[in-house]
Amino acid sequence: MDATMATREIMWNIPPSFKVAMYVLFFASLAYMAYGFHGKIMFITAGEGIKGLKKLLPEKLNWGAFFKTALLTGKVPRSKDVKIFHGLIFWGFFILWIATDLVAIHYDTPFKIFKGPLYIVVSFAADFAGLMVLAGIAMAFKRRYINKPDYLQATKPKQELFMYGMLTSLVVIGYLIEGIRILGTGMPEGERTWAPIGWCLASLFQTFNMGDGTLATIYRVLWFFHMANTMAFVASIGHSKFAHIFMLPFQALITPQRRGAVLQPMDFEDENAETFGLGKLSELTSKNRIDLLTCVECGRCTNVCPALNAGKNLNPKTIITKARDFVFEVEAKGEKDADIWENPLYASNELDACTTCGACMEECPANIEHVNIIMEAKRYKTLTLGDIPPAAADAVNKVRVNGNPWGITQDDRFKWADGMDVPVIEAGKKVDYLYYVGCAGSYDANNQKVVQDTVKLLTKAGVSFAVMGKTEKCNGDPIRRFGDEYTFYEIAIENIANMNQYDFGKVVTHCPHCLHTIGKEYGKFEDGQFETVHHTELLAELIRSGKLKPEKKLNEELTFHDPCYLGRHHGEYNAPREILKASGASIKEMEMNKDKAMCCGMGGGNMWYELPEGVHLAEKRLEQIGETKAPKLATACSYCMINFHSSKNEKTNTDEVEIEDVASVLAKTIL
Repeated sequence: MDATMATREIMWNIPPSFKVAMYVLFFASLAYMAYGFHGKIMFITAGEGIKGLKKLLPEKLNWGAFFKTALLTGKVPRSKDVKIFHGLIFWGFFILWIATDLVAIHYDTPFKIFKGPLYIVVSFAADFAGLMVLAGIAMAFKRRYINKPDYLQATKPKQELFMYGMLTSLVVIGYLIEGIRILGTGMPEGERTWAPIGWCLASLFQTFNMGDGTLATIYRVLWFFHMANTMAFVASIGHSKFAHIFMLPFQALITPQRRGAVLQPMDFEDENAETFGLGKLSELTSKNRIDLLTCVECGRCTNVCPALNAGKNLNPKTIITKARDFVFEVEAKGEKDADIWENPLYASNELDACTTCGACMEECPANIEHVNIIMEAKRYKTLTLGDIPPAAADAVNKVRVNGNPWGITQDDRFKWADGMDVPVIEAGKKVDYLYYVGCAGSYDANNQKVVQDTVKLLTKAGVSFAVMGKTEKCNGDPIRRFGDEYTFYEIAIENIANMNQYDFGKVVTHCPHCLHTIGKEYGKFEDGQFETVHHTELLAELIRSGKLKPEKKLNEELTFHDPCYLGRHHGEYNAPREILKASGASIKEMEMNKDKAMCCGMGGGNMWYELPEGVHLAEKRLEQIGETKAPKLATACSYCMINFHSSKNEKTNTDEVEIEDVASVLAKTIL
């Protein structure tokens, strides 16, 4: 057969009444699907409807994430186990969808395109696409219902069965229809090549010696059932887990990268406010609500949570699902609001265990911002219930009195600079960089060394910079993580006013937590917009520009720990490695590195209190550090520096590991 003439009869042996039924059911299914999504919109907007979706729109839509999610399944391939079966289902179904669309165009429009080489290629691809879908479903079924890993526990454990059954029936009946059509149309020789599976089925059916009338009847019955099944699938999308096909790309579009853990300031002047923080369902934001709705309970956040892996009472997935199920329960009763804390959804140690590392958000294929819900709940717990760990409350008082959570006198804040000629910023004198040293850099011996080396490197490079000296105070990072928003508000307002006295270009800091608080969270307050860079970013730029030239190559082996607030929250993974490589160091990467790096455990306020459950969070990361057998650990975070120094002796394979900041490693090659 001439390939340019290749095609097949569409709607073979189908009476006009079936065609009419198809179009009626198609539009009815679209309407029912739309009805389902309308209900979801009402849920997300708390009854406001489509106009309420405006609250979800950020200043800049994340189109990159949208197209990656819609066309390439977004973050799904990050999981080795899932990317295979999900890829088979997604791409197999995508090919079948394309084939169906081409058939519709060929039949319903003047454009007769489903013929020739296009028909051959699409027919062949669609034949094997069905096998891809079936193989993917079999793998998914085995994982969820036979292997049954704990992280896949769900509120509705059998909801996936509907999805698997629907897709399987669509593919299997499609194959049967194809086989009968090929047999009924006389076994066209070309179909052996471009529809091999259908041809094999036709050959099997041929052995039954069915007459033309029997074939036609069976074909019509199967075709009608397949058509109705397809329309049922379309209708179900708005009412089932299939909704994630559309909701996850939309969620990706409205979720700016690295926004998680950035909170909005509270209005403490609101005289009508009865509580502060997340206390009632009505206080869930539209973003919170879409987060609840888009959770597919895949358990990826569960797997990567450092607190859960250390035996703490925290599971990011249930933070979301408990709130979602509570909302559904309340709405099912016809009620519009309910108190989250009358019968608490969350235990104190559950919220306090969160290190705000962002691993859950980084891994989540639905772009859910777990940390924000946790932090809003902590705000209520602290401000309204007065529930805060005693050690955290003590740190708050020390910051209030002494300007730092250690409670050391403010007079000692600039002692790290004794014997050094460190420029102190003055009003009316502009510098390019204000070096915000931070509390750890001011008072902790190991971090003081980091500050001193950074100052020497900046001086060597001729950088215009200055520090605040004794006038610098805690930026409030741990206070906000404790949930004490009022104290954080006072600290932020004071620091913003203090910093605005001076004329500088950017803020540079070696602590990623200071970087985050000053660079992102202060920006939510009036006059609090400061462009902030990490010291590794500045030092890497100075090396690239030739202002710093490493001359004494170290030729040593080390491993690097990615700080959560530098990596996942700020997006910087390359600068520290550039510096280490320029210094002549050989980096032995841990298996969990960059955006998969495990938290040291000190974020979220955990630097200042310890929960009794489980083990110290640093233990897991120390095990990974020890596995590299590198004699040195480099990092770029004040908290990580303190934690690893104090914890390394707990593991015999890390007790001799030397720990240095990236700046100190670089300093050895230049100073």
